[in-house]
Amino acid sequence: MSGTPLDDLEEIARRALAVSGVQSAAVFFVAPGSSALQLATAAGIEGPALDGLAAAVRNPDHPVTRALTDEGPTFDVLPIAPGGPKLRSHLPLVTDRGETVGVLAVAHDSPLGDDQRAQLIELAVYAASAIVG
Repeated sequence: MSGTPLDDLEEIARRALAVSGVQSAAVFFVAPGSSALQLATAAGIEGPALDGLAAAVRNPDHPVTRALTDEGPTFDVLPIAPGGPKLRSHLPLVTDRGETVGVLAVAHDSPLGDDQRAQLIELAVYAASAIVG
């Protein structure tokens, strides 16, 4: 991956969407000087659904926001709002220095297997690197 960080994050979202079973992916980052998540890019979700997700993560109790302080990925979580795929998975984007700089959030209907989880974890590593440059 090369180009701007946003280009890289867009590619990561597309790659997450290519993981078997994943129906949508969104990459969020922590704005410098803030603890709030902001949407960087998404794939497989748009319009009001994406706007709703971007607004919902402003709530510190939202599962995507809570992923910032999770010790690792959370897989196969039931959504808090109705509609869309049946399950969600949230992967904190952690730098080599241990700093959490964002979250990769994906939606899917079936529980993820080990191979799918490994692919998403790898994408989360790439996303963290893209954010910090």
